Amino acid sequence: MVYANNAASPFVLRFLQRIKGFGKKGSEGISAARRFGEVKSANNSMVREVVSNALEFEIGSLLHPKSLLYIPIGAGIFLFQVYNTLAINNLSVKNEKLREQIQMTSSVITSQELKMDELHSIRNIALGAVSLGLSPSSMPPVELEP
Repeated sequence: MVYANNAASPFVLRFLQRIKGFGKKGSEGISAARRFGEVKSANNSMVREVVSNALEFEIGSLLHPKSLLYIPIGAGIFLFQVYNTLAINNLSVKNEKLREQIQMTSSVITSQELKMDELHSIRNIALGAVSLGLSPSSMPPVELEP
């Protein structure tokens, strides 16, 4: 419900008068619009005019040389951002693959170190046996079952 002493209506009317010369200038237009029935119709007509002005699209404003310069610059910035985003995604995929390869390599290196330690301990045992005067047997070892 709209009241006659609505403070926003005179403000809107003055604002629209300054922008587009909307309505009558002076106190007669504002005081006439303050009447109860006319405030609602004035608000509706103002809204209709503002919406119709917002929906009007003039291609001529885009055809200025300055505007034609901004369009390729904006497109270039947009394409540069898209390229950077795709490059980041590509690098993250490569990073994940390299991380998996590093994990596999480290696990292989760890297993080789364990095998090397095992062979080194067997060699140390054999050298210790030779120093004690023991020699390896030509017979195969006997396995005991539990």
